[in-house]
Amino acid sequence: MIIVDDLRPEIRAWGNNNIITPNLDMLAEKGVSFHNTFSQYANCSPSRISMLTGLSPETTGHTGNLQSKPEFSNHVTLPAHFKENGYFTASIGKVYHDAKDDRASWDYYFDLVGPDKSWTDPSNRWECYADSLNNHLFGFDRPAVEKTDQDLEKYKDYVLCDSAMSLIEKEKDKPFFITVGFRKPHLPFAAPAKYWNLYDRDNISLTEFPLSPEGSDSVIYKWSELASYNYYSSSYKTNNYKNKILNNVKALELRHGYFACVSFIDDLVGMLVRKLEKLDLEKNTIIVVMGDHGYQLGDQQVWGKHTNYYLSTRVPLIIFDPLVAPTKNNSEKYIELLDIYPTLSDLVSLPKPVGLDGKSFITLFHNTDPEGFNSSFSQYCSFQKNTDFTNLMSYAMHTKNYTYIEWQDLEQGYKVVNRELYALTKGTIENKNISLDLEYSAKVTEFSKKINHKFKQYRSKAKKYKNQYST
Repeated sequence: MIIVDDLRPEIRAWGNNNIITPNLDMLAEKGVSFHNTFSQYANCSPSRISMLTGLSPETTGHTGNLQSKPEFSNHVTLPAHFKENGYFTASIGKVYHDAKDDRASWDYYFDLVGPDKSWTDPSNRWECYADSLNNHLFGFDRPAVEKTDQDLEKYKDYVLCDSAMSLIEKEKDKPFFITVGFRKPHLPFAAPAKYWNLYDRDNISLTEFPLSPEGSDSVIYKWSELASYNYYSSSYKTNNYKNKILNNVKALELRHGYFACVSFIDDLVGMLVRKLEKLDLEKNTIIVVMGDHGYQLGDQQVWGKHTNYYLSTRVPLIIFDPLVAPTKNNSEKYIELLDIYPTLSDLVSLPKPVGLDGKSFITLFHNTDPEGFNSSFSQYCSFQKNTDFTNLMSYAMHTKNYTYIEWQDLEQGYKVVNRELYALTKGTIENKNISLDLEYSAKVTEFSKKINHKFKQYRSKAKKYKNQYST
């Protein structure tokens, strides 16, 4: 299972002709692409914990702030479920957000960033620069992009890939559940020069949707991750991201860097697949590739994630099971990362896990139109303190034709303080809030009821979860 940090569905086989991803394309041809997969939360830690526990962030209470992370003492997580059923389990790289999370569920753990060293230690820098000079820069001095001729061994993601290949060879004779977490294309956009050179910047286009949606709320976030890097700290940092639009030169440089990082990770995915083939394991090994949430490259004036919009929450998901002959290679049904845990359990016929919030989508491999897969849900609450939106949680429902977002005040009994409804047509994203249009009042009421029904179910479990699963 390969988790790629900040990877939006930037895959050529998925119709994005500007990107170069031959290895992901190959997996898409052999496996099933789930084109409408959504993360529970457009932020690393809550998204990953939700996926790996099979529990909604609303259930665990982990909603962005790292201090709100749940304990794992009594809850059987995805790797723990495999471990309990005879699998060798391994975590390599950024699987959970933090190295110390759920350590008991792994037989083997390896990362180049960990809790035993200070984050200011150059050898412990999660940013993953290759240039040693950049690794010694902190704060606003750090560059947002890096193009070098350094050897692959200088890049942490390559070292992680190499470690995974060695481990696969070592453990090839036993059932294994090995998870590899790559940190690129997360900022900074640092990749070897050869991947930058795959692209001609003159042929890279800017986003088709550069402006914030009309009538959208400005409470999404006050700043962007991008604003913590050199140049952008003065040119992009703002109390309202809608006040800023990057100049085209810098925007193209960032998009170029992101594409280079995606092609770099694609190459590493290919190395892992070829290792399986060399060891004659490709005939009985399931391969899963996913992002942890979406990403916006200037789309809707956003650089990063931290929204409930389509591009922040939608993720790539490809599953190749050599023992399954799917009805078709593409599914347009709506699923969630929350559903990964029960689905993988079903694919390898493990005992059904209990107490999960997600549901198995194994039927989608053979049934193109099953019931229950027409919408996905996500949520977002800023982890910034002392703002006028600190206590607001936004809940979203994603369907084929609409994105509906409802802002609720957590300190006033989930009182609704704002609504956003966007009509989607093929090839577009959210561009105009129509929630106040009388024509759509019934649709707003329908979606609001569905959101409250869904998340009330999770909240009803939250108290029990706290009592049962915390230490």
